[in-house]
Amino acid sequence: MNAVIHESVVLGRGSVVWQFASILEGTVIGEDCVIGSCAWIGKNCRIGNGVHIQHGAFLPNGTVVEDNAFIGPNVTLTDDKYPVSANRGYKAQPPVVRKNASIGAGATILPGVVVGERAMVAAGAVVTRNVINDGLVIGVPAQMKVA
Repeated sequence: MNAVIHESVVLGRGSVVWQFASILEGTVIGEDCVIGSCAWIGKNCRIGNGVHIQHGAFLPNGTVVEDNAFIGPNVTLTDDKYPVSANRGYKAQPPVVRKNASIGAGATILPGVVVGERAMVAAGAVVTRNVINDGLVIGVPAQMKVA
């Protein structure tokens, strides 16, 4: 299927990787996961069981995605607070996506952000701060939606 999966990657039982996805060295993916076409998963990521990562998603090195999380198509997780070429002060700060969280299509999660358990990030949102458990954030920049 032309996916590129480094030989050191651990892929759990029942997990599926679709065409043109790239999974870099040291990454561990749990059982019954789906990695969509053209997804890019960096080095040393930890993906829990039952996670669905859709087409075109980008996860930087060291990202943690816990069990049963959903990452929609073309979601971008970032790890660099000061993204400039040849940044000598670069310090990776990958986001964390907690259990049962859901991130809608085209959302962007900025460095170091934690998306809480069962939280929902609306499609297209730009998340600049942590999202509380059971929270819903929408907009640019994303803001907590109160029911």
